[in-house]
Amino acid sequence: MSRRRLPPLGALHAFEAAARHQSFARAAEELHLTDGAISHRIRDLEDRLGMRLFRRLHRKVVLTEHGRRLYATSREMFDLLARGLVELDGLPAEPVRIAAPAVIATRWLLPRMDELEAAVPGIEPHLMVEGAPDGDAPPPDLILRIGARPRGSERVDRLAGDMLVPVAAPVYLARAGRPAAPEALLRYRLLRGPEDAWDLWFRSAGISRAEPPRGPVLGDHDHLIGAAIAGHGVALAPNRMVATDIAAGRLARLFATAVPWTDAYWLIHGESAADRPEIERVAAWLEQAMTADDGLPGRSTLPGTDLRRIPERPTVD
Repeated sequence: MSRRRLPPLGALHAFEAAARHQSFARAAEELHLTDGAISHRIRDLEDRLGMRLFRRLHRKVVLTEHGRRLYATSREMFDLLARGLVELDGLPAEPVRIAAPAVIATRWLLPRMDELEAAVPGIEPHLMVEGAPDGDAPPPDLILRIGARPRGSERVDRLAGDMLVPVAAPVYLARAGRPAAPEALLRYRLLRGPEDAWDLWFRSAGISRAEPPRGPVLGDHDHLIGAAIAGHGVALAPNRMVATDIAAGRLARLFATAVPWTDAYWLIHGESAADRPEIERVAAWLEQAMTADDGLPGRSTLPGTDLRRIPERPTVD
């Protein structure tokens, strides 16, 4: 018999239970069906197979030779299925693949991975850094992006905007001195990222700046923040991407002045998201977590770093 002509699983289940108990009534009790439903399923099975499986006596049923053979096969089949389900239950969950630019992956998502797993228990998050070689990895389920609204995707959610804040490493400030006022930064090495917003920042601080910014240009935000942490100068970086480094003492926010970032954070839902509820739960957590980081902290002094102990550098040398 081909697989397409196999009888319904419900009929086989009813037959196996009735054969094991040698009773339609006890099979009905086990499967939470009526006696009539069990009898109907078995009769339908006999009609499909074209053979009698039971001899129906006054108070019991007895397997025929065909019935005994089918019972041996069906019992083995259901035992194998039961073992397979037990093994399946012990397997790890199918991973939820999240792709993100390096700056989001390393500066924002990785420090919050424990929070994600606690908020969505039972998932196995796989973090994929965009641009890194990943061989034949399956496509991501969720994609975090920075910039303008992504095109070419059916479902795209805007998670949040951000503000650009001035930050520097304590090791750099110990060497260059703590800026006494925003205009003092005119004498510092200013690192520039993908967007050069220093002019806007100085204007927001009430300073008209005539000279161009000094310092290297970094092609992406991850390199920009990394250069600041390494002590190469002062960076104007997205607040959400440096919040963890500020809290850990790797960076210090210098002044309260912040300027709006022209980019935004976006979440793209892959094709698999609609079929797997756990992906939607991860997406909801990403949105909630990104929104929860909306408040800008004030001027920061960090654990182990008291900026007041670093001598101020005057506005003019």
